[in-house]
Amino acid sequence: MPLDAYAVCVMDALNTCTCTLLAIFYGLTILAWRLLRRYLFNRSSGIPEIENIGKTRFPEQRLDGTALICGGSIAGLLAARICSEFFEHVIIVEPEEWLTSEDGMRRFAWEQEHKRTRVMQYQSLHGSQALLYAGLRKLFPDLAEQCRYSGIAIYPADRKMNFAGTLIPAPVESYHGHLPETLVSSRAGLETLLRRLVLGRGNYRNIVQIAGTVIGLSPHSDDPSRIGRVKIRRTDSQIEELDANLVIDCTGVTRAGVKWLSQAGYGSTDVNIDGKLDLKDAKISFDQKLQYSSLICDVTPDTLKKLPIPNDQTTETMFFGFWEDDPNNGRRFFVMTKVDGDRIVIFVGQSSDDPVKYESLNAMRSLIQDLKTHKNPIPGWVIETIDIIEASQPEVHSSQLRIPPTAYIRYHQTVNLPSNFVALGDSVSSVDPLYGQGCTKALLGAVALHKVLSAKTQVDTKELPADFSEQFFKEHSKKTDNFWQLTHLLDYGIPSTTPLPGEDLKVGRLLRWYLRRVQILATKDAQAGRAYWDGVMGFGTSVDIFHPFIVLKTLFNTLIGGE
Repeated sequence: MPLDAYAVCVMDALNTCTCTLLAIFYGLTILAWRLLRRYLFNRSSGIPEIENIGKTRFPEQRLDGTALICGGSIAGLLAARICSEFFEHVIIVEPEEWLTSEDGMRRFAWEQEHKRTRVMQYQSLHGSQALLYAGLRKLFPDLAEQCRYSGIAIYPADRKMNFAGTLIPAPVESYHGHLPETLVSSRAGLETLLRRLVLGRGNYRNIVQIAGTVIGLSPHSDDPSRIGRVKIRRTDSQIEELDANLVIDCTGVTRAGVKWLSQAGYGSTDVNIDGKLDLKDAKISFDQKLQYSSLICDVTPDTLKKLPIPNDQTTETMFFGFWEDDPNNGRRFFVMTKVDGDRIVIFVGQSSDDPVKYESLNAMRSLIQDLKTHKNPIPGWVIETIDIIEASQPEVHSSQLRIPPTAYIRYHQTVNLPSNFVALGDSVSSVDPLYGQGCTKALLGAVALHKVLSAKTQVDTKELPADFSEQFFKEHSKKTDNFWQLTHLLDYGIPSTTPLPGEDLKVGRLLRWYLRRVQILATKDAQAGRAYWDGVMGFGTSVDIFHPFIVLKTLFNTLIGGE
């Protein structure tokens, strides 16, 4: 064989071998990704467990005694609904007395005579993920009917989100034309609906709500490893003590459980345990200096009819959201949407060292004109809508909030917790509310509670096992830690953020760069768009955007200068 012909044969063989090895490597990479995703999906998403949370247990399977829930907001109401299946009695202790009245369970929340004083976002924009609606439907089978009864819209979760002026399409085709649904409601509307579902219809007769404030707890006289009694100050200032077989802290960002436990002697030990923390060291916190401006406009039906809503939306589904791709401006986020009732909410979220307020429709209009886009300008119908609303001279409710720092009580690493104490929702961790994950976090806390109660309760003894609290917080961490990690990662990209002690804002910089590039790709690539949408709506896992093909497309799009 001539030398040059031999060389050609060798090169062909090498090319074939290289291609084969690359194909095998890529195939193995895809397989490894799929196995990892399946593991994370089953471990952390909560979706497999949601299928079981609405199943009714027989009364004889319930535990003796009382589950006492401290706080009657969304996390507390969901916890009560779960506990109603497992405990003989459930008591919600809620400081705001009017919430036990008819006004607290009113059909139309916008007609309430009272307003929540302990819920920061009660009069501000409130968003939720499609996963929340999926979970609530399991807990309340007639949820869709009750939402319609309360004027709360339900529709496919296509939120018309814009990334710096470019629409990120919802993955309708990937879902075969049936995009999962979501509910669109104010915070007042959602909380009032849940309160009526849990307390107002007589479906869960073993749940009662009393007006008062939990001020302390004491160990059980026979077994100090668990709580025996809870001290409550009633609205008439009288002090009352109640027996409790399970205590659930749902006091939100107050996180009163930390104080109660410390005062009762829990959360510390004289022996150092590797990987464990004293309760006083369990809290970590950083501050993105987030500020909320919400204008809730009460408009008439005639005004709604005049609005220049795009053809792919209706009056009920009207939504426009815009993320500005400029962290130096505080990562401004603008939303205009219709909520329950004839009300339009116009909102801006922005992080800043200085106070930022948009207190009028004119201020919102000026903000829109100042937002930076990459390609396409803000659609004209957005400003035109504000002009029409302003001309109608509606009643406008302004809410200006400084969101508290983001915090995390690492109960899953804390020593010497009572065996019958758990916490849900913001009582454990708060996240950036711009991502709409707060209620999903509360739902997944309830899912974790259901899972551990189902696995750990002993029908023969009708008591909680000694490791109940430990197992709950482990499961809770699996289900909710990702929310904290995402907030931690993304909000370090804002220059005004004050980081955790010992960290600086460079932490996660490479990953933030990659996430931004995926977001850009999602504006024009269906696979990346599906991964992005699933993450935004609560159906994804932390590795979805790292599918090998998405990684390759993201890097290629970056190399060719794709924006």
